[in-house]
Amino acid sequence: MRDEDIVAAARDIRAESSAPGANEPGFDTAALDALLRRASSGERVGDEILALLTSSAAVRRELSRRLPQEEDTDRSAADGPGYSGLPGFGEPSAEIVHRCPVCGYEYPLFEVGEPVPEECPDGHGPLALTA
Repeated sequence: MRDEDIVAAARDIRAESSAPGANEPGFDTAALDALLRRASSGERVGDEILALLTSSAAVRRELSRRLPQEEDTDRSAADGPGYSGLPGFGEPSAEIVHRCPVCGYEYPLFEVGEPVPEECPDGHGPLALTA
């Protein structure tokens, strides 16, 4: 959403005294007027105007009605081709495995930096790295 669109919508809401929420008791029209003056002098105040106008539910609805509707570009798996799960069950890579030399207990690493148990869970001592 562009700053110009936000400022234009704010000017429209401020110009119409009948706009929903514009006369709401908690709505700060003086702050909006100050922000609109700053926008007229070339300052980029779109984010501040947006924060002010969305603080009231009635003004937020009016702002949503007045802002140009952008096409939703997010896609979900139901929308067509996209991510689909791999078939079957994933097996851990046998590249990096820590093993107990006594009982054969194995602890595969799935991620870099993943913590490794210091000892065999059966108490046989430290695990050995096997490649």
